[in-house]
Amino acid sequence: MSASSPKLARLVLQVPGQQPEEFVHISSFARVRNAENEMLLVKKIRPEYTAGKWVFPSSLINFGEDPKLAIERIVREQIGASPSSVRLVDVQSFGDKHWDLCFIYDVSIDKVGKLSSDIEVAGYFSRKKLPPEFRSDHLEVLETLEKNIAGI
Repeated sequence: MSASSPKLARLVLQVPGQQPEEFVHISSFARVRNAENEMLLVKKIRPEYTAGKWVFPSSLINFGEDPKLAIERIVREQIGASPSSVRLVDVQSFGDKHWDLCFIYDVSIDKVGKLSSDIEVAGYFSRKKLPPEFRSDHLEVLETLEKNIAGI
């Protein structure tokens, strides 16, 4: 196989009830900003691995779901708001055996509504004053977005 050939898919038998060694997450992230250019973050209660962490409103995309429709759903479900505008600003790819493909959207809302039961609180933060509990993978998404927008 030459270097320019596409990767070939391979079937790997999986043990029932066991997570596969290689997997992919396809997610949509909402960057919601207020008039002061502060970013809306949410503090998660569930799932357990995100409990107590601040993150962007985000989630996995359902199988077959359009990423833009997914972010509209995520914003409604997590922060109880109907987006007035949604604009794709970046697509990022991270990982090796655990591969993340992230669609990042600028989302405009009028106000935060009823929060999902998985979210403790929502708040706006300046880039210079992010909470110490901001999840490192979401910080990586933010830093990559900033570099890509700046053209670095």
